[in-house]
Amino acid sequence: MLLLSKILSLLIYPLSFSLLLLISALLLRLTGVGRLANLLTVLVTVWLYFCATEFGASQLLSPLEAAYPAFADEELPEADAIVVLGGGVSGETRYGLGGDLNQAADRFWRGAELYRAGKAPIMVLSGGAVLAGGMPEAALMAQKLRGLGLPDTAWVEESRSRTTRENAQYSRALLADRGVHHILLVTSASHMRRAAAVFTAQDFVVTAVATDHQQPLRVGPVPGWLPTLERLARSTRAIHEWVGYWVYSWLGYLTPSVNETVA
Repeated sequence: MLLLSKILSLLIYPLSFSLLLLISALLLRLTGVGRLANLLTVLVTVWLYFCATEFGASQLLSPLEAAYPAFADEELPEADAIVVLGGGVSGETRYGLGGDLNQAADRFWRGAELYRAGKAPIMVLSGGAVLAGGMPEAALMAQKLRGLGLPDTAWVEESRSRTTRENAQYSRALLADRGVHHILLVTSASHMRRAAAVFTAQDFVVTAVATDHQQPLRVGPVPGWLPTLERLARSTRAIHEWVGYWVYSWLGYLTPSVNETVA
């Protein structure tokens, strides 16, 4: 099921979606439907260009991030636990040692800052292994936190989840006997809307601590109308979250009525 969802999600991304439409246009042209093929080709070109420009990336990503600005430690309340979602450490590489940090590494770094500021007595590192036999991301995050000088007593590892919904479910199961109700939820700003809703549905009181904001303050040196890979990546991330929130809502994952006890 997870593999199927990952494959289907690829179809909504600008590059994959554009490739699918171009293949469709080619098939239409081969069957003699040239006018429709031309229309699809134009639509693909416009959509891909839009997503790869600063204007397109801003239109798609800014609403998600603007809803969850960053806060300083002193502006945040104390809580029962800090929950740090995976996504900031890439899986093991063939020639590397442990995991490598990626663009979302601010997640566990922010969690460490909150713990050191005394905002909660414990952290939950939430993230499993995407591939069978791989090291869970919770363990990879723990390695990085040890490197920052934090003791193993600072966190517990939730190493089974592979989706945002499972992050919330397994975190609830892990914390059920600890009296944890109010959490500081740490994840990327673009991901926070969906993550906060899922954790709220699992009966947590959530204070959103958004990080990893990607929308730049200033544009340049490449003019905003020129397409770049980085702008396309931001658009892709935003589309993933818009569609992901809609799917979770449609499936009922964002309402308390679907809470399940996960052993």
